[in-house]
Amino acid sequence: MAERLVLHIGVQKSGTTYLQQMMQDRTRELAAIGALYPVPPRRRPGATRVNYHETASYALLRGEYAWVTEARAAKEQAWWENLQKQIRSWEGTAVVSAEALSVVRSDAARKTIEALGSPDTRVFITARGLGKLLPSVWQQHIRNGKSSSFHSYLRQLQRQREAGWEAVESDEKAHLWRAFALGRLARRWASIVGTGKVTLITNPGSPADRLWHRFLEAVELGDTSGVSAPDGSTTVHSGVTAPEAEVLRTLNSNLVAAEWPADDARRLRARIIEGFAKRSSRGPRLGIPAAYRETVDAWSRDDVDDLRDSGVRIVGDADELRYSSDAEPPEHTVSDVAEAAGSAAATAAAWSPGLKNPLAKGD
Repeated sequence: MAERLVLHIGVQKSGTTYLQQMMQDRTRELAAIGALYPVPPRRRPGATRVNYHETASYALLRGEYAWVTEARAAKEQAWWENLQKQIRSWEGTAVVSAEALSVVRSDAARKTIEALGSPDTRVFITARGLGKLLPSVWQQHIRNGKSSSFHSYLRQLQRQREAGWEAVESDEKAHLWRAFALGRLARRWASIVGTGKVTLITNPGSPADRLWHRFLEAVELGDTSGVSAPDGSTTVHSGVTAPEAEVLRTLNSNLVAAEWPADDARRLRARIIEGFAKRSSRGPRLGIPAAYRETVDAWSRDDVDDLRDSGVRIVGDADELRYSSDAEPPEHTVSDVAEAAGSAAATAAAWSPGLKNPLAKGD
């Protein structure tokens, strides 16, 4: 049995994919200093998937995740059992990283701790401020095929938060606030493992390797001098800009109306996003709309103050999590959207030159 478990629970969009890729690429180096980062026994050569531990937790928690079907959970059962086996046969420190764990309710959190079974479990949270998190999560919804506006998305989050924390703790649809209300997140896990065993690590932003070094400092794996530093080969998710997100949102709505098969729509979006990344001038990044800045500022102040009062260890500076409207980008223009739309149209035409109308039903 692993003597010590480092359980990294996210939150999403806080650099989790980057950290998971770094650890996945360094499993042998970590093992050499007594740290296990479990990976599936039969990975495909060249596989880039990094959310292995999250998918394993699907089998354990099943109905806790609103987006996981029973069939998907059953599919991950063998991998979950293998992950448990690896941890139980390891004598040093085991590291498990699954950002979806930040959204689970208390019973599911306790079940996870008990199932992993280490006598000394330490919980680690990586975090960014709401000014970065909320735009990033909404644009990920758009990248995944959704078409709701950012304003309507923020209105939904506002309704959930105004319903009260008891509702947030019980309502599966309010899962984002279970993660992003950092003080409450820290307290939830501290109630299970103890306040002294929960650490929150602030994401200092670019360059990405600053997060890696801060993470290594926080989790205390011993002498990590033999663990190779980032060399630029580890990539992180590249975002889309505000005008590009608007183009994708409109495209998604039209693809649904045209009854495009989901897989075809996903492939088209992926190509368009690749095309966006090659543009030399992409328009401003996505920010908090002016109408919601005071609200987000109030949320941020409440959450950071609650985090400080929780008593958990903080690595980094909690002030890095505070929202500042001064950091907001300029509003995008009609011209910015038109240029992004032109790029998307060119990419779509090049990807499917045989289609007379990429949005036509039945093609």
